[in-house]
Amino acid sequence: MCELPEMPHGIKIGDTIAYSQSFLDRQNRYPTNMPTAQGKVKALHKIQSGTILADIEWNKRDLPKRVDVKNLTKIKDAAFGN
Repeated sequence: MCELPEMPHGIKIGDTIAYSQSFLDRQNRYPTNMPTAQGKVKALHKIQSGTILADIEWNKRDLPKRVDVKNLTKIKDAAFGN
């Protein structure tokens, strides 16, 4: 894996993100804190398959630290930490 500063999907290191609504809609069950979770992208990794994974520092507990960027959406920075 290599660390990448920015990728074509539009999410870059330092962005404030949340799970995308389309991702949440596809989940039958998810932790109660998932829909309201916000996080900061700490690193991006492109794996051999071409999938891009983001290392996330979440404001909620018990969420995966590494997430496929296709399941994320950018949000305004001011909302992080609320």
